[in-house]
This record gives sequence, C-alpha cells and structure tokens, in this order.
Amino acid sequence: MNRVELAKDVLTKNSNVLYGIFGVIASSGYFPPSPFLNEFLMVGYDPCDQDERMGRWRPFFLSDDEYDQVLGWWRRQHPEATVNQLGVRSWNEWVQEILEN
Repeated sequence: MNRVELAKDVLTKNSNVLYGIFGVIASSGYFPPSPFLNEFLMVGYDPCDQDERMGRWRPFFLSDDEYDQVLGWWRRQHPEATVNQLGVRSWNEWVQEILEN
C-alpha cells in the first residue's frame, strides 16, 4: 500500500474508532497542516485512543504532493474542512485547540 492509501486507511479507521481524534477533527471544520499531520502519522498510534481500540501502524510521513492528495480526499468527504495552523506550533497544541473548541 502506498503512503497516500495508508494515510487514508489510518484516518478512516481512526475516524470510526471510539475516541479516535480524527472523529473529532471530522466534525471540527478543520484539517491539520502537513507538518502536524506528519507528526501524528510518525507516532504510529493515536494518543487520544487510550483504550487502543485502533491499534498501531508503522510510522510514516507524507510528501507535500501526497499530503495534497490526502487533503483532497478528506475534503471530498468534509467539504467544509479548512487547513489552519490555529496559531500553534505542534500537533499536540493543534489537537488541544480542536478539543477546546
């Protein structure tokens, strides 16, 4: 599976698992900027999924082109989604902003 398909698989599964952060992101109207999404993908699991219902994946990152493909796929499902750094510098800070709003 290439990295674009792998990212789609991770985000889909994470959106559907109880407490998966992308379930929250899906309803937030936002999508993480490339550096933040890559931080998430490089961890290999979702720290928000405290019950480990989703399991782990082999850490990977997306190139700019691959990110654009994943973003396009996400926007076809969530047309209102915008990429916004939300004034923060890391994935963890970005997630906190999403959870607080």
